[in-house]
Amino acid sequence: MSRNSNNCNDSTSSTRSPQQRKEILRRIITRAQSLQDAVNADTIHTLELCMEETDNINSETTLEEKVHNQEEVLMDSEMMSISSNILKQCTRSLTKFVCSYNQAEFAKKLVEYMKKCSDITSETPDWSFLESRVTKCFKRTPHYTTLLGTLVPLEKKEINKRKPTVREAQAQIKKPDKVVAVEKEEESAEETVKMNKIISKYYKTYSKPLDFFKLILHPNDFGKTIQNILQMSFLVRDGRVIVAKDESGILVVQPCSRDMTTEVMAGKRSNIQNVMYLNMEQWKILRDTYRIKKPMIKSDTET
Repeated sequence: MSRNSNNCNDSTSSTRSPQQRKEILRRIITRAQSLQDAVNADTIHTLELCMEETDNINSETTLEEKVHNQEEVLMDSEMMSISSNILKQCTRSLTKFVCSYNQAEFAKKLVEYMKKCSDITSETPDWSFLESRVTKCFKRTPHYTTLLGTLVPLEKKEINKRKPTVREAQAQIKKPDKVVAVEKEEESAEETVKMNKIISKYYKTYSKPLDFFKLILHPNDFGKTIQNILQMSFLVRDGRVIVAKDESGILVVQPCSRDMTTEVMAGKRSNIQNVMYLNMEQWKILRDTYRIKKPMIKSDTET
């Protein structure tokens, strides 16, 4: 049906009776059902004309007429269902044609296109013309860096070495060989003893140093992590453990031998106590990097 016929229908829409509208809808449904048998190039265009005629009839019918005359509403719904089935068949038919791809034919068309677009007339196309367009079609791999070793170290301060002073015999204070001898009444001393046992047990079991951050990190408590760093500094001060970097640049901790501890206590071995700086954001990054679920150092309130 042509566009002129549609215009004529619009001009006479006010004069059509319900019976005439039903007859037109029956003809449209019959015409649409015939489209289901064979899908060709004119199927979509014919379906579009049928839907336009159906919309014109639907616009002529008032809400009150639709309530009293529901047969037109039913026929309109049937037309919608038929059009949906036709579109599905067109989609399946289109998918079959899309899968047919000829590489030689595509390359030939691409060369012809390049010769038309390039200003230079030569047998070899200027492929650099497509560079700005083709590169936009490829997704770039995002660049990222991993956290290796310790965080940014603190600035080293110049230490003025003092001349060794001879201590009097009365001023000498003997420290216990083991941290276990510390009074249990002090909570900080108990945490230090617990940490020292964990480091020693791990070294005896696996014969290798323990990762520093795996030991001190608490996955759910930033304050507990800072407290563990402080307790570690006490062990370093007393010559119980050594904190250093391994071959991979990762910060590790291991227990000192008895001879090394004796030298530190006697002042024959230099030993520097320091506390690492760690803020909330750095703690979150370390927590996500190590993926620690449970802390190695548990407090008395944790089960």
